[in-house]
Amino acid sequence: MSFLSDGKTESGEKKEKPSFDSNNFKDLVNSLGMAAYRKDKDKLRRITAVCSSHLLNCDQILQLVKLTKGCNCDIAVICYGSVSDKENFSKTVLSAFKWDEEKEEVKTKIKNKYGESLE
Repeated sequence: MSFLSDGKTESGEKKEKPSFDSNNFKDLVNSLGMAAYRKDKDKLRRITAVCSSHLLNCDQILQLVKLTKGCNCDIAVICYGSVSDKENFSKTVLSAFKWDEEKEEVKTKIKNKYGESLE
């Protein structure tokens, strides 16, 4: 069963993305741990697809960031466009990055991509 959609109604109008429920999120996390997703670029593609059709909360985004090593800044930036609780992003996701350089990279990429500044 797929939990991805094209984000449009039957009449072709853009609809608001639904939240990603906990059961589907568990399935996603489990699938990302499978052999087919050993490479971070494959995980990145899968997460990008999910973000195109669903909203994620900051706790879910943090779990996805922790699943990746080489592209965790990119995951945070991609998921920011689909975050349901932006007010928690800095204290939940951004603060989880160990290095200030990573935090600055995420902030800069979010500013460039979405035009929003993070504290």
